[in-house]
Amino acid sequence: MKKLVAGVVVLGVLFTSTAFASPLAKLEAGKGKIDASVSISPRMKAQGVDLDGKTRYRFGATYGIGDRIGLDYLYAANAGDKYDSSVKSHQINLMYEINPYVTAFGGFVLNKLKMNGYGDDNTNGYQLGLQGRYGIADKTTAWAKFGYGNTITQYELGVGYELAKNWEANVFYNDTKYKDFSHDMAVNTHSINIGATYKF
Repeated sequence: MKKLVAGVVVLGVLFTSTAFASPLAKLEAGKGKIDASVSISPRMKAQGVDLDGKTRYRFGATYGIGDRIGLDYLYAANAGDKYDSSVKSHQINLMYEINPYVTAFGGFVLNKLKMNGYGDDNTNGYQLGLQGRYGIADKTTAWAKFGYGNTITQYELGVGYELAKNWEANVFYNDTKYKDFSHDMAVNTHSINIGATYKF
């Protein structure tokens, strides 16, 4: 129920305020953030087969390289309980701040799949998308992200709370489809994540 309420709040913010920006409020040279999180109750499926899920992690960083321009890196690790399965993704994106609420991104994606009976497989490609950030209460921020490319489709909804200067605690839901592996293999992951962000 709490996840549903949080999702409705975030979607309401997005559609009523066009608030689609990145968790980093402003892109400027020398400013950035570092993120780390772990998954709770993750799920992983390959071609519709439920592989269950194991707790894994995500980490990333965003760094401003100019006025309204930044670089973003994300590493996401996912694993299943069955067939010694795992899928990992490296994503490097160039970001452009459209306005204080909206940031567009585009870049390179490298996905790595491992599964007994299938072997190891890598795909690389591109993605384009939008990220959003909007203050919904004192010290509380909602965000959303959507990306689409030839080897990945993903969306994310989250809420962050400022714990102290430069530090934020986060809870978010992520849904990702990794695709275009050999033999038309595709892997879907779903997870609730908790983590922290350090901004500098």
